[in-house]
Order: sequence, then structure tokens, then C-alpha cells
Amino acid sequence: MKIEIEDMILANLSEYTELFVSVFNSEPWNDSWTKETAQIRIENMMKTNTFVGKAIFCDDDLKGIIWGQKEQYYNGVHFQIQEFCVKTSEQRKGYGKTLLRALKAALSEAGISNIYLITSKGEQTEGYYIKRGFTTSEYMIIMSDNNLNNP
Repeated sequence: MKIEIEDMILANLSEYTELFVSVFNSEPWNDSWTKETAQIRIENMMKTNTFVGKAIFCDDDLKGIIWGQKEQYYNGVHFQIQEFCVKTSEQRKGYGKTLLRALKAALSEAGISNIYLITSKGEQTEGYYIKRGFTTSEYMIIMSDNNLNNP
């Protein structure tokens, strides 16, 4: 069994898209991604100069991806994990933990001072990150406004 972690590259975009759609259209997210919308999201992010993404392969089979953006803050460069998924049939086999460790190591080498993310509440999501050293912010919340036609 040969495990490899590589930087995400545009040549593998269709493979990343297939994985993304299959994972996020399933539990616990139950999203409604199409291949087209997912590919647009992934490609748009990959083409920014602040993008960092890693992919994990086992015997040349894609098992998971993680990516996000570097952001300059007053106290250094922070990193927002924007997406992280492991093939549903391959979860709980250590691929995610290995991938997250590799990303953290690369970010540390690059001098990144903080990693943050937005995720759903619950053991399968929030609990996963807590087990890997993340904490739930006591002073930050996420807010949204879906009524843009009513300023």
C-alpha cells in the first residue's frame, strides 16, 4: 500500500470534483452539488494566488482533499480551511488525519500563524476537528443574510 500526499493540481480537477460531489451530497451535509457547480467552485479557488491544497492517494486512488486560502491579518498570515473531504467508503481509516497533518506541516513551514474553518455543529464535524486540536470559538460566530433583495 503506497500512500502519497500531493499538492492539488488543475490536471486532476475532474477527479477532485467527483470526490467532492459524492461526499458533500451525502450525510451529514446532504448538499445538492452538481459536477458543474462543484468544478466551478474548486477551479475558482485553485486559480487564486492564495490557494493551498493537498490530496491524498493510496495506490494512485484519490482518497481525500483539503484546501483553503491564505489571508493576511495584522498579526501574520492566517489560513482558512474551506473544504476537506475523504471518500465516504474510506472514512475512519486515517486518511483525513494524515491529510490534515500534512497540510498543517506545510502551513507551519510557510510561517502561517493560525488555521481556522467554518463547519457544521455536531460530533461528526465539529467533534472531528476538536479531536485534532481545534477549539470552538467563544467570541466569533458566523452570520448570513439570504434576503439580499431587502436592503
